[in-house]
Amino acid sequence: MLRNLKIIFFICLILAASYNIFKAYAQAIGQFEDHTTIPLHSLGFQFMGLESVFKDVRTVGYFTDKDLDNPLAIAQFEQAQYMLVPTVLDLNHTQYHWVIFDCTNPQVAIDAIKRLGFTPAKARNGIILAFNPNGV
Repeated sequence: MLRNLKIIFFICLILAASYNIFKAYAQAIGQFEDHTTIPLHSLGFQFMGLESVFKDVRTVGYFTDKDLDNPLAIAQFEQAQYMLVPTVLDLNHTQYHWVIFDCTNPQVAIDAIKRLGFTPAKARNGIILAFNPNGV
């Protein structure tokens, strides 16, 4: 009797482990095929190439309309700062010659650029770099 209970317990354990492995595999495949999410370590890649524009620039404006209580929005700002070191990004300040517009959608950024009288200079992956002719 005890031997039968051990066999039943062992079979249940194998079934539970198999189920968990299958579930984890299905979740991993789903995340791999989901092209709408961006891994946190990739958030800064869209800022690559801007460091050549900011070669001798100390501070650049960084304008966003994203909810800064959202960890993903803060992570993107931090990744941008990391990618553009030694240039400092000044969050939501537009008085500089160069301003990065990282908005919820490109149309919001274009509207803000027009409203401020800036000139769009570069666009990449939803990020728009604008020139402020009256910047400091």
